Amino acid sequence: MDIDERDIEKGSLPEILPKFYPSSISYLSELNDYRMYAEVWSNKTSKANAKRMEIGHAGYLKTLQFGESKKKRKSDKVRFDSFFVADSLNYRSKKNVYGEVQAYLQMGGIQTNSIFNKIIKAKTSSLGTQPPLSDKDFHSKHYLPETVDVFLDTLDLSLDGRSNEYYFEISTNSNDISNQYQKMLLSQILGRDGFLEKLKLLYSVERKYIRCLFENPENVIKSAGMSNAVPRLCVARPFSETIVFDFAGTLDHYKEGCLLGTLIMASEDRTESVEMSGNSQIDGYA
Repeated sequence: MDIDERDIEKGSLPEILPKFYPSSISYLSELNDYRMYAEVWSNKTSKANAKRMEIGHAGYLKTLQFGESKKKRKSDKVRFDSFFVADSLNYRSKKNVYGEVQAYLQMGGIQTNSIFNKIIKAKTSSLGTQPPLSDKDFHSKHYLPETVDVFLDTLDLSLDGRSNEYYFEISTNSNDISNQYQKMLLSQILGRDGFLEKLKLLYSVERKYIRCLFENPENVIKSAGMSNAVPRLCVARPFSETIVFDFAGTLDHYKEGCLLGTLIMASEDRTESVEMSGNSQIDGYA
């Protein structure tokens, strides 16, 4: 779906989430494709009459090479704030092959995002029944995340003494990622297609590092039994020299943020407008 046909709302998650079709909320790799698109769009000058293709399709990487600083688009907004994304995060503890109890992270789709689903369940009764639309109504197939399980001790996490956050960090000026578990999570962030090319594009526009934040492994083992989960929000922080993705977000920490998706009322208004005009909406820039 074209970025200019998406909606952005900012506020507390319990306040803004019920305004959207739940299955329309962007996934992490989708949001980052839009962000990279906007980033390069703002930093490059297009060739005369260069034909740009919609993001996520065959010409994606070529598309990112073009841009036009004179144009202001909705896509510009996705770079400069924190975004909640639909990817689910559940921390658990389980025994490894040696019988040792360890902390692990399971990532998946919105169906297992218990924080989102709790808010949606609490609010839908007052807003009425929403149309039964699926992920596939809003997202290209390659944006739907696979379920990924990873032990935290395989990620080579470091502790930031100032923020008390556990993290790993990689340079975007990398030809490959030696830690395969880090690479697996980074593929969830950037998408599997053209992974290394996207790192190079980020580096070329001065986005030099990617840092991923996680729960304290010891706290996970203490808080989560073998059958219980510690749910967390997945939050993409603003683009800067170091791009930060928080895989340990809580509602207490993020008092407000943004969502990218399709607003229920805005969608109805757009449909009515198209029906009255008799014309379909087309991205005038593409």
